[in-house]
Amino acid sequence: MRALDLRRLAPDAQPGEARPALMGSGGVLVYGEALADLVPEDAGAARYEALLGGSGFNTALTLARCGAPVSYCATLSHDALGRRFRARLEQDGIDLRFLAESDKPTPLAVVAPLGTDGAARYHFHLARTTLDEPPPLPASFDGIAHLHLTSFGATVGASGERALELMRAARAAGLSLSYDLNIRPPALPGPEEILRLIEERVTLCDLVKLSIEDAEQVFGAGYETVVARWLSEGRALVLLTEGDHGAHLVRARGERVRGYAPVTELVDTIGAGDAFMGGFLASVARAGELGPALRSLSDEAAASAMDVAARVAAETCGRRGCDPPRLTPELPSEQSRT
Repeated sequence: MRALDLRRLAPDAQPGEARPALMGSGGVLVYGEALADLVPEDAGAARYEALLGGSGFNTALTLARCGAPVSYCATLSHDALGRRFRARLEQDGIDLRFLAESDKPTPLAVVAPLGTDGAARYHFHLARTTLDEPPPLPASFDGIAHLHLTSFGATVGASGERALELMRAARAAGLSLSYDLNIRPPALPGPEEILRLIEERVTLCDLVKLSIEDAEQVFGAGYETVVARWLSEGRALVLLTEGDHGAHLVRARGERVRGYAPVTELVDTIGAGDAFMGGFLASVARAGELGPALRSLSDEAAASAMDVAARVAAETCGRRGCDPPRLTPELPSEQSRT
């Protein structure tokens, strides 16, 4: 099996230009917020640029640019930002049949001036936005093998409640499920409530992703015990990302598969975790191991997915905002295992 080669970036697609999918055994449905990242143009933050973002949108965009068939489930505003989101989704060939529309405004995330580490820190404006009007449940999951849910749009408020309903419907329909915690404390309730909401969603999943930062904020120093418990209770896979130290895929049988790619040019880390998740799922999709097969993910597919995910995330860190690379299948990946 050949992985996606980051050394070969496909040319930018033109609006309306279809991009061939890498596999046809079932696509990925992504549920999560679309919000505008207001990113300072200089250290003094005198001017801000509105970049398209949000964990759900970023992940769907990455999947599409990695060649995976992907659908996006969210509510977009009729405002100017909402129109920009729709245009970008259409340009990248993302299936929009699960989208809803609203007159409420697009939510915003104001990014604090970036430090030397490029890490993004956010101040959210979410009240009375499209997050209050989640999309309806799909009438069917035709053509969908996997449901991925991410961040506060899948966890709290009306959007979070709809996410839980969607997860239960997808589980009943036989889809595989993944959930990316992607913790953003300013957008979340108190610690006891967020723990309850997270656990409620984790129990429905085959694959859970969290960062070291997520883990320490929610579970403290004992997060490894929590990961072990999730696996013992039926989760098949846990993705643990560790910033510039790479990431590990922890399997129920105890094996860890490492993924690492150096960041050659750091611009910012906005959307890097979403790009990692999108790259991982795209690689597994290409291997034909979404759906029931995800629970017994092959060694080859696991190693390849970690390699692809790490390289996609590293490339994204070299771009302003979440602008994941467009990839083509070329050379075999270098597989790394510990």
